[in-house]
This record gives sequence, C-alpha cells and structure tokens, in this order.
Amino acid sequence: MNLVSVALRQCLAQAKGWKLADSSGKELTGRQVILNMMVMRNFLRRAILGKDEKFVGVILPASLPGVIVNFALTADKRVAVNLNFTVSETIMNECIKKVGIKHVLTSRRVMERLKFEHLDAEVIYLEDVIGKISLMDKIKGALLAYSPLWMMEKALGLNEIKPDDMVTVVFTSGSTGVPKGVMLSHYNIYKDFTLFIDAQNMNNEGSIVIGMLPLFHTLGYTVNMWATLCTYFRTAYHYSPLDCAEIGKLAKKYKATVIIGAPTFYRAFIRKIDAECFAHMSMPLVGAERMPTEVKDAFEKKFGHRPLEAFGCTECSPVIISNYFPNAHLPEGLPVREKDGSIGVALPEMAAEIRDIETREPLPRNEVGMLWVTGPNVMLGYYGEPERTAKVLVDGWYCTGDLARMDEDGFVFITGRQSRFSKIGGEMVPHEGVEKIIGEIIGLKPDDALCVSVSSVEDNRKGEKLIVLYSDLKGHDSMEIIKELRNRDVPPIWIPAADAFYKVDAVPVLGSGKLDIQGAKDLAKEMADPLTRKTSSDNPVIASAPQTDGQTCSASNSNSPV
Repeated sequence: MNLVSVALRQCLAQAKGWKLADSSGKELTGRQVILNMMVMRNFLRRAILGKDEKFVGVILPASLPGVIVNFALTADKRVAVNLNFTVSETIMNECIKKVGIKHVLTSRRVMERLKFEHLDAEVIYLEDVIGKISLMDKIKGALLAYSPLWMMEKALGLNEIKPDDMVTVVFTSGSTGVPKGVMLSHYNIYKDFTLFIDAQNMNNEGSIVIGMLPLFHTLGYTVNMWATLCTYFRTAYHYSPLDCAEIGKLAKKYKATVIIGAPTFYRAFIRKIDAECFAHMSMPLVGAERMPTEVKDAFEKKFGHRPLEAFGCTECSPVIISNYFPNAHLPEGLPVREKDGSIGVALPEMAAEIRDIETREPLPRNEVGMLWVTGPNVMLGYYGEPERTAKVLVDGWYCTGDLARMDEDGFVFITGRQSRFSKIGGEMVPHEGVEKIIGEIIGLKPDDALCVSVSSVEDNRKGEKLIVLYSDLKGHDSMEIIKELRNRDVPPIWIPAADAFYKVDAVPVLGSGKLDIQGAKDLAKEMADPLTRKTSSDNPVIASAPQTDGQTCSASNSNSPV
C-alpha cells in the first residue's frame, strides 16, 4: 500500500468529472490531475531537484498548485515538507536546517506577501520556471497519464515504496514551543483518513469539500489533500480560511457538503456567511481546540446542521477521537452518536486511555488524568530527536499532553492542556477555565473573535501568577471582572490580581486558528516585566503585541494565493 497508487486508482475512477477546483476558477478532472502531476514530476526531477535529494520544502497555500506539487514529489518518492508560512523567518530556517532542505518550491506572489528576507535554501518560484517545462516533459507525462494503472506504477517505481516509508515531515504549530518535525508514513496517513471517513460514512460521490486549511496543517494535508485524491471526495480549495466571502461563494457554487475548521473560523462563518451559501453543508467538522456549546448552537440555528467535534494532533496524522454524524455507522454498544462537551470516542482500530500524570497507570472512569492514544496513525517519531520521541511515544502509545476524563461510555472530555495550567500555592489552576468565566462576565458572543487569553508568569511567593491578555473587554475593567469573579464564588487562586490585566493589540493566534500558547506566554512575560511595559490611564497597561511565532488576529491575511 502507498498513497500514490491509491490516488492514481481513484483519479482514474473519476477521470471525466471534476475532481479538484480552486478559487482561481480552474477545475481539473481526475485524468487532468494525473497528467499535471506527471508533467510536474518529470520537470522537477530533470531541471530542479538532485537525484538523491530526499526532503523538498513547499510553501504553497491550499490550491491546485499546492496539491499537484505535493502529489508530484510523493510520486517521485521524495518527502514533501510543507513549511508553516505563518511562523517567523528564524523558525522557518530552523525547520529547513533540521531536515536538510535544499530547495523550496513556492510562488512569487506568496513570498512577496510573506516578506521573508532570506531562506536557507534555494527558492524556486513556480511562475518563473513554468515556461521551462519542455515538450518532452509533457509528452512523457501524457503517455503515462493515459496508460493503464499497472504501467504507471511500474514507470514510477511505486513497488519500491513500503507502507512505513516516510511520506512527509509536518512541523508542529509551535503552540507550546519550537516546532518539532513529526515524521508520518504512507500507512499513517492512509489509515487515518480511511478509518475516519468510513466510520462517518462519508466516502461517496456526494461528498464535496471546501479545502481551506493550509497544507502545512496535518488536517489540511491528510483530509483536504490525500483523502480527496484517494476517495470519492471532490474538493474546492481556497487559500485563506478567514476569507469568508470567497468561502461562501465556493460553497454555494459547488454545493459543498463538508467543511473542516477551528472554532475561530466557525465564529466568522456565523457572522459573515449567508445561510444560503451553506445550504448543502451537512457535515461541518470542527477541531484544533474545544468548541463552545454556544458556538455549535449558533451555527446550527443559522445553517441547520450541528458542527461535529473531533480531536486530533499532528503526531496522530491527525484524527484519533470523534463524535459521529447522524448518518454514520455507530460502533456496536455505543449508546449515542455524540455528547455535548465531549470530543467523542476513539475511532475503530484506535484506542484512548486516561493515565495518572506521574505513574502513567490507567485511571478509573471519570477521573482526570493525562490522555494517551494509540493506533495505526501514530507517528514514526520526531525527526532527528530520538530522546524527545521517547518521552511521548511509549510502546506505541502517544502522550497527547492534554488533561481529560473518560466517562462510562468511552466518551472523552478534555479538561485542559497540561501546559495551560498554573501551579499556584500547590494547586493546579486551569487557564481555559478562567478564560471561560471572564468571557461570560464580559458577555462574549459565540461569533466573537478571540480577545481574552489567560497565561502565567513566575511568582516568587506562590510559584506562578495568572496574567490576562486582552484586546477588548467589552466595556468592562479589571476591577469589575474581579468583583464578579468573587461574587460567583470562584476559588481565590483562580482570580487574577488587579495589576495582572494587560491590553494588547491582538491576542496571538496560530495559522490554524488556535491560541498561540507560546506566543501568549512570551507576551505575558514581556507585559509583566516593568522594564518593557508602558503605563497608561487604561488600567493597568497598554502595549503593542510583538511579533510572535504564530500570527495575530489582525494579521490573518498572511496566507496568499498562488
């Protein structure tokens, strides 16, 4: 089994109908997908890439060129590394250095928007080299594209690919630190999307996807790209998940049924997309972070279908736990398809356990501990970091770093991120819990953008001190919030000090829409340092958010078309 063979077979099955499209207006049939891939592969191996060049960088958004380039590199038995273009230039160069990338394939339009001064690899602009594709590249590509499957496989040497061969390195989002290179195999990716799609009963010709997640995001890479190439999915791509106007147009034009995104994006959909645009959107899937019930309610009220919550992580290719859509085949013995507030149950052939944080022993049902998961989709490891791998990967089980509980039916409830807890006076204080209550106090609506984040800094007296970063408190001040926290009988150690509220231009978020945890920590530390902050009449401090490894809400247009 290898992804390329499966994709070729499926594209041949859909040779005459449109298979891929994007917001540029272009559409490709299954046969045209193969033809474009073959020509691109021939050109890259002849004119750009060295014979033994294994890792190739890609900086392209969700688009037809992005998919074709990735498909071509994989068909040439190379490892495509989709680089996260929302990180800093320093972080990107660390990623390039880590796996030894010599060439980065990108678009001039993309790079002009990113404004990187220097990448430690040769940058190849597709617009500049597309005219160098020779007639022979095209002829060879056409001959293969119109050959029987067995002849394509033989010419490409696909029999040499083993299921456990590395297909990509995905760098973690950096939400908890410097990105790690997650090695994923053909088998990891294939099993992840097939088990999820089969469980949800989604593999049919009526599944039309809006592919808006970036290809450097595991869900974008696995589901929006490989699941589309390897199943009956048809996908229309757009380069930015925050461009609601274009997403709405695509969904309406293609009668899209499936969309996948973070709660941040769903808030924007509720606010900016007309109901008629999502008239056929029967399978809205949400992940990346916990989905508030009020956002689910608001989406369902406007568009008629309730978002389905699932859980995954880069190291698991990524989906491993999910609730079920109404038309899905429920596993035997599962009493309900979903539970509000739960990320769901482990998918078939996968398993989840709640273990004691210290001893790693399994805990009884409904006790909070560390979430461990296992399955055929669990990564090969972190590239070049065996010691780091050994800390989180034990006997095939992966430690997610999430604190959770599991009820009597096997439904998992995330209670917090281990790194999003503060130990104050010997007690663990959940940042997300404090955020939720503050949000209720200031009256945050389901479709409001992320404007409050709780982090922490070191404190000599109690170990740590809570810090509240906010861009908008909706007319409230810190003293009002503290008073209301006390009135609600919130534990005293959960209540931030009056001088721990800091106004920033924007709360740091990553390209995936998740809170940039490390960026928030760094910003909290800077704000709490009296040598760097600026005082103001607005209690207590106003300061501009510095550049982080992720992106801020006000910089969400960093994704750019090809």
